[in-house]
Amino acid sequence: MEFNITVSHTTTGKELVVAVEEEFTLGAVLEVLAESLQLKDRHILATEDNKILSPDLTVNDAGLKEGSKLLLMPDPTGG
Repeated sequence: MEFNITVSHTTTGKELVVAVEEEFTLGAVLEVLAESLQLKDRHILATEDNKILSPDLTVNDAGLKEGSKLLLMPDPTGG
């Protein structure tokens, strides 16, 4: 089942609404975001309270629901 989440890019302040499905990995969501935002550096997804989410998690495993908000930020480990 498809639903929308909101991703806030911490560097630019842009907010994007992304359609996802429960079985999508967060890595796949990151790829879509990197493409649409033309990101050059590696980025990570985190919850609103700054808990970094593994790209291997699925949308379902991360507990995301319709209207969930995530933060998109540069990867602090570099790369």
